[in-house]
Amino acid sequence: MKASLLNLLLFSALAPHDFFVSILTIRHTPSTQTLDLTWRITAHDIEHALENVAPLKLGSEREYPKADSILNAYFLQHLLLMQDKQLTWTWVGKELDGETLYCYLQVDSIASPKDLLVQNTLLQDLFNEQQNLVHVEGDKLPTRSHTFIRGSTPYTFTW
Repeated sequence: MKASLLNLLLFSALAPHDFFVSILTIRHTPSTQTLDLTWRITAHDIEHALENVAPLKLGSEREYPKADSILNAYFLQHLLLMQDKQLTWTWVGKELDGETLYCYLQVDSIASPKDLLVQNTLLQDLFNEQQNLVHVEGDKLPTRSHTFIRGSTPYTFTW
Protein backbone atom coordinates (compact mmCIF):
# COMPACT_ATOMS: atom_id res chain seq x y z
CA MET A 1 0.00 0.00 0.00
CA LYS A 2 2.81 2.45 0.88
CA ALA A 3 4.59 1.81 -2.43
CA SER A 4 1.39 2.51 -4.40
CA LEU A 5 0.81 5.79 -2.56
CA LEU A 6 4.44 6.81 -3.06
CA ASN A 7 4.24 6.02 -6.80
CA LEU A 8 1.01 8.01 -7.10
CA LEU A 9 2.55 11.03 -5.37
CA LEU A 10 5.70 10.87 -7.49
CA PHE A 11 3.73 10.50 -10.72
CA SER A 12 1.40 13.39 -9.89
CA ALA A 13 4.38 15.62 -9.05
CA LEU A 14 6.02 14.89 -12.41
CA ALA A 15 2.89 14.91 -14.58
CA PRO A 16 2.16 18.09 -16.55
CA HIS A 17 -0.69 20.13 -15.17
CA ASP A 18 -4.03 20.29 -16.96
CA PHE A 19 -5.02 23.80 -15.97
CA PHE A 20 -3.49 26.68 -17.89
CA VAL A 21 -4.47 30.12 -16.64
CA SER A 22 -3.01 33.56 -16.11
CA ILE A 23 -4.66 36.34 -14.16
CA LEU A 24 -4.03 39.95 -15.11
CA THR A 25 -5.35 42.55 -12.68
CA ILE A 26 -5.45 46.11 -14.00
CA ARG A 27 -6.00 48.58 -11.18
CA HIS A 28 -6.67 52.25 -11.90
CA THR A 29 -5.28 54.66 -9.30
CA PRO A 30 -6.94 58.07 -9.71
CA SER A 31 -4.46 59.98 -7.51
CA THR A 32 -1.54 59.04 -9.77
CA GLN A 33 -3.59 58.55 -12.95
CA THR A 34 -1.95 55.19 -13.57
CA LEU A 35 -2.97 51.70 -14.48
CA ASP A 36 -1.07 49.31 -12.24
CA LEU A 37 -0.90 45.84 -13.78
CA THR A 38 -0.18 42.67 -11.83
CA TRP A 39 0.13 39.51 -13.91
CA ARG A 40 0.05 36.09 -12.22
CA ILE A 41 1.54 33.36 -14.40
CA THR A 42 2.76 29.82 -13.80
CA ALA A 43 6.53 30.31 -13.94
CA HIS A 44 7.45 27.06 -15.70
CA ASP A 45 4.84 27.73 -18.41
CA ILE A 46 6.37 31.08 -19.33
CA GLU A 47 9.87 29.58 -19.12
CA HIS A 48 8.74 26.83 -21.51
CA ALA A 49 7.27 29.41 -23.90
CA LEU A 50 10.56 31.32 -23.97
CA GLU A 51 13.04 28.44 -23.86
CA ASN A 52 13.92 29.02 -27.54
CA VAL A 53 14.97 32.58 -26.61
CA ALA A 54 16.95 31.88 -23.42
CA PRO A 55 17.03 29.58 -20.39
CA LEU A 56 15.34 32.02 -17.98
CA LYS A 57 15.77 29.95 -14.77
CA LEU A 58 13.53 32.45 -12.96
CA GLY A 59 14.23 33.01 -9.30
CA SER A 60 17.41 30.96 -9.26
CA GLU A 61 21.01 32.01 -8.79
CA ARG A 62 21.48 31.30 -12.50
CA GLU A 63 18.58 33.49 -13.67
CA TYR A 64 19.25 34.78 -17.16
CA PRO A 65 20.55 38.38 -16.84
CA LYS A 66 18.06 39.76 -19.38
CA ALA A 67 15.05 37.80 -18.10
CA ASP A 68 13.03 40.96 -17.39
CA SER A 69 13.50 42.38 -20.89
CA ILE A 70 12.69 38.99 -22.47
CA LEU A 71 9.49 38.71 -20.45
CA ASN A 72 8.50 42.29 -21.30
CA ALA A 73 9.15 41.68 -25.03
CA TYR A 74 6.91 38.60 -24.88
CA PHE A 75 4.20 40.64 -23.15
CA LEU A 76 4.43 43.25 -25.92
CA GLN A 77 3.59 40.49 -28.40
CA HIS A 78 0.66 39.15 -26.37
CA LEU A 79 -1.00 42.07 -24.59
CA LEU A 80 -2.76 44.95 -26.29
CA LEU A 81 -4.14 47.86 -24.28
CA MET A 82 -5.96 50.69 -26.07
CA GLN A 83 -7.86 53.78 -25.04
CA ASP A 84 -8.22 56.03 -28.09
CA LYS A 85 -4.66 54.92 -28.93
CA GLN A 86 -2.41 52.00 -28.09
CA LEU A 87 -1.12 52.30 -24.54
CA THR A 88 2.47 51.61 -23.56
CA TRP A 89 3.63 50.44 -20.18
CA THR A 90 6.75 50.57 -18.09
CA TRP A 91 8.23 47.38 -16.69
CA VAL A 92 8.22 47.70 -12.89
CA GLY A 93 9.52 44.28 -11.87
CA LYS A 94 8.77 40.68 -11.03
CA GLU A 95 8.83 38.27 -8.12
CA LEU A 96 8.50 34.54 -7.75
CA ASP A 97 6.34 32.91 -5.10
CA GLY A 98 6.71 29.16 -5.38
CA GLU A 99 5.57 28.27 -8.90
CA THR A 100 3.76 31.58 -9.42
CA LEU A 101 5.45 34.45 -11.22
CA TYR A 102 4.13 37.95 -10.53
CA CYS A 103 5.01 40.60 -13.09
CA TYR A 104 4.32 44.28 -12.50
CA LEU A 105 3.74 46.87 -15.22
CA GLN A 106 2.48 50.45 -15.14
CA VAL A 107 0.74 52.72 -17.66
CA ASP A 108 0.92 56.47 -16.97
CA SER A 109 -1.48 59.34 -17.77
CA ILE A 110 -4.77 57.44 -17.57
CA ALA A 111 -7.61 59.55 -16.17
CA SER A 112 -10.06 56.63 -16.07
CA PRO A 113 -10.13 52.93 -16.96
CA LYS A 114 -13.43 53.40 -18.81
CA ASP A 115 -13.56 52.08 -22.39
CA LEU A 116 -10.27 50.22 -22.02
CA LEU A 117 -9.82 47.75 -24.89
CA VAL A 118 -7.77 44.67 -24.03
CA GLN A 119 -6.48 41.70 -26.01
CA ASN A 120 -4.61 39.01 -24.08
CA THR A 121 -3.12 36.02 -25.91
CA LEU A 122 -0.45 35.12 -23.36
CA LEU A 123 0.75 31.51 -23.76
CA GLN A 124 -2.05 30.68 -26.19
CA ASP A 125 0.57 30.11 -28.88
CA LEU A 126 1.84 27.23 -26.74
CA PHE A 127 -1.18 25.86 -24.86
CA ASN A 128 -4.54 25.46 -26.63
CA GLU A 129 -6.26 25.27 -23.23
CA GLN A 130 -4.75 28.53 -21.96
CA GLN A 131 -7.26 30.92 -20.39
CA ASN A 132 -6.30 34.48 -19.54
CA LEU A 133 -8.50 36.21 -16.99
CA VAL A 134 -8.41 39.99 -16.92
CA HIS A 135 -9.87 42.01 -14.05
CA VAL A 136 -10.16 45.80 -14.34
CA GLU A 137 -10.62 47.62 -11.04
CA GLY A 138 -11.05 51.28 -10.18
CA ASP A 139 -12.04 53.43 -7.23
CA LYS A 140 -15.82 53.68 -6.95
CA LEU A 141 -16.21 51.43 -10.01
CA PRO A 142 -17.28 47.80 -9.82
CA THR A 143 -14.65 45.31 -10.94
CA ARG A 144 -15.16 44.07 -14.48
CA SER A 145 -13.74 40.75 -15.66
CA HIS A 146 -13.30 38.93 -18.94
CA THR A 147 -11.74 35.59 -19.89
CA PHE A 148 -9.72 35.31 -23.08
CA ILE A 149 -9.48 31.90 -24.70
CA ARG A 150 -7.64 30.99 -27.88
CA GLY A 151 -9.23 32.87 -30.79
CA SER A 152 -10.89 35.52 -28.60
CA THR A 153 -11.35 38.97 -30.04
CA PRO A 154 -10.38 42.13 -28.17
CA TYR A 155 -12.74 43.13 -25.38
CA THR A 156 -13.69 46.64 -24.23
CA PHE A 157 -14.27 47.16 -20.51
CA THR A 158 -17.13 49.62 -20.03
CA TRP A 159 -19.11 50.88 -17.04
